[in-house]
Amino acid sequence: MPIIKINGLAYELDTLGDEAKGHLRYLAFVDSELERLMMRADMLKLARDEVGRRLDRALLRETVAGLSPETAQKPAPPAES
Repeated sequence: MPIIKINGLAYELDTLGDEAKGHLRYLAFVDSELERLMMRADMLKLARDEVGRRLDRALLRETVAGLSPETAQKPAPPAES
């Protein structure tokens, strides 16, 4: 019989009631979803970094092509609320 520890106490899995087993399944699901979402967040951070590098290269090409940062149109300041 598998034994699990919860809050420092050991329990035989087969002796737990249906409600407790349901909560354990839900915890396992939540843990797997959290791991999946953390991996997705890491992937999005990598993608964001790559897009930033591509933007830097594009701006450098524009500067080399004659559009200096000083002559580039500045973005409008945000509207005040």
